[in-house]
Amino acid sequence: MLITEIPLEEIDLEDETFRISEELDPAPLLESLREVGQLNPVVLLGENGRKKVVCGFRRARAARTLRMPHVFARTLAEGTNPERVFLMALQDNLSHRELIPLEKARALSTLRNSLGVPDGKLVRVYLPLLKLDPGERVLRSYILLHRIHPGLRRCYAEGRLTHASIAAVAEMPRPAQDSIAATFEKIRMSTSLQKKFLELLEDLASPALDQSCPPLQSAEVVAIINDSRLSHFQRGEKVYEALYRLRNPKLSKASDEFDSHRKRLGLPGAIRITAHPFFEEAGLRVEFDAPDIERFRQMVAALEKAAHSPELATLFNPVRLESRELK
Repeated sequence: MLITEIPLEEIDLEDETFRISEELDPAPLLESLREVGQLNPVVLLGENGRKKVVCGFRRARAARTLRMPHVFARTLAEGTNPERVFLMALQDNLSHRELIPLEKARALSTLRNSLGVPDGKLVRVYLPLLKLDPGERVLRSYILLHRIHPGLRRCYAEGRLTHASIAAVAEMPRPAQDSIAATFEKIRMSTSLQKKFLELLEDLASPALDQSCPPLQSAEVVAIINDSRLSHFQRGEKVYEALYRLRNPKLSKASDEFDSHRKRLGLPGAIRITAHPFFEEAGLRVEFDAPDIERFRQMVAALEKAAHSPELATLFNPVRLESRELK
């Protein structure tokens, strides 16, 4: 293997045909190159004109940042099979690290859209190579993943959105991706809440509902995500609650009225009174915690007092909603 010094000016660092890595400028690599120099050669393609990087994008970029005049490189001959060259880049990365999903998506998209590898071969050969289940649906989800909004890529890379959430958002129209990316720049949600949040957005996109204002651009949601008094997770919870009210206006109204009457009973916070989840049936559920007999007596006394309040009758006879009214 012949390794030579190649002037950086002969290398086209903007050509990303064989790029695998998601992060191109890691600080530790820059520091290593500054301190000890280049330890591994870059692999290039092309003999005449500017050369493409096959392996070593980050090394070459770091060298440019440090204004090094050249890099040590091995050069592949022009005309080498492009798929074979890309496989070399892929195997080079897989030999020393686990690719993140965005990198797997990039690799599959390049093979399919730039190098013309048929879907059948991608499923049969490349999905197992990338430690993915071989199936058309998996391939499609990763192809879509590569096309997501840049803001969503950042959210995913920083752990603000899960892989399942990103896969779901990748199926949405670009305007919806724009709104979600802008929203998650300012909020956080747990994994389970992300799932419910996206399901709500899908419901709110129904033609049967009012589409005059996109849900994430409503005045209430905008006010929540810009409320500096709230933590990122508190904003996320309140955004979900706002969307829930928007999706279920009658159920939300009934729930708010129930809560208002319940508070008027003046019960301690340790006593929990709940109605049927969808107000389709009468009746109440009462729960409380009592660590000792004295606390138990206090709870019972509070309930005895509430038993004579006129608000109790209202709680037992809330606005009854039929299932068809829940939408």
